[in-house]
Amino acid sequence: MSIRLIVFASFIFIILNVASQNDSKYSFETNLSYGRLLAHRTVMKNLVVNNSYSLESTLNFNTNGSKLYERYYHYPSFGITINYTHSGNNEQIGSIISSYAFFTLPLNKTKNAMRFKLGLGVGWIEKIFDLETNFQNIAIGSHINTNIQIKFEKTINLKNLKQLKFALLLNHLSNGSFQTPNLGLNFIQLQTGYLIGFFQNKIDTTRLVQLKNKPTQLVLYNSSAFKENQAPENKKYYINETTLQFSFRKGLKTSFFTGTDIIVNNSLIDFNKNKLQVGVFTGHIMHLDKLKIGVQLGSYLFNRKDKSETIYNKLFCEYELHKKVFARLSLKSHWAKADFFSLGIGYRLI
Repeated sequence: MSIRLIVFASFIFIILNVASQNDSKYSFETNLSYGRLLAHRTVMKNLVVNNSYSLESTLNFNTNGSKLYERYYHYPSFGITINYTHSGNNEQIGSIISSYAFFTLPLNKTKNAMRFKLGLGVGWIEKIFDLETNFQNIAIGSHINTNIQIKFEKTINLKNLKQLKFALLLNHLSNGSFQTPNLGLNFIQLQTGYLIGFFQNKIDTTRLVQLKNKPTQLVLYNSSAFKENQAPENKKYYINETTLQFSFRKGLKTSFFTGTDIIVNNSLIDFNKNKLQVGVFTGHIMHLDKLKIGVQLGSYLFNRKDKSETIYNKLFCEYELHKKVFARLSLKSHWAKADFFSLGIGYRLI
């Protein structure tokens, strides 16, 4: 573990020196976090042994207002992070290495405003469930997992394009039931960091214009997924979703939508259920140029699995490939219990 930390710290030091020589359109930061694994299920209490810590390096791409949405969002930033985390449980979980892309939004237009950060990427977990050698780890069944990080951060300006940063974050890893068990890992941590090369923007709202896009859209999506029901069976079931969605655009930043899901869920066969499900939903989309981040809340009209799964929710990101074609990555859950990840394509009918 010490060798990995030395290599990682050396990488951070090299990049930090490079960043200090570059134009301030880009910035680099290194962060240290300290916290704890959350036992969000009673059966996970044995996995919480010691406190966790993380070391990460981040490359930021700072916007300057050249695009209209950048001024509406008070000059957000985008970037990529490499993260090393020690779980606090060396026997059952071990170390975690992850990398994720992110966007950071100032919550208002004041100087050094509180910022919200959302990251999505991939994480590798050293020790996972094994029926013979690691049956205590009932949280994670795969080495490769999706990594989602949510963070609220505050910076303090120093001299010569430098900042100190303080943050509260939640770091989540799971595989969306692609391989069971999949209760997931959630870490809550306090973070402090050092940033160099930040871009000093002048907040300018004088040139904001009205949206020219069509205010309403009708979009047809189709997506696919695979999931397991229980370990150690390791049988994967194919799932297909067809979605018809009507959305109403409100300004440059926001859309509200409603629609219906038709789901062919082969995993329901294990529970003596019809594999066809139908649901209705409503939700909200945040627009970041060609990138969209959305949340959705739905209810089954037909063939829910059981009473505890009447309501479902989704978190998704969507990217515009063409003015009428979209790619979408979605996580469907029943409240805090992940159901499956899906990947699909959408086409704007109207």
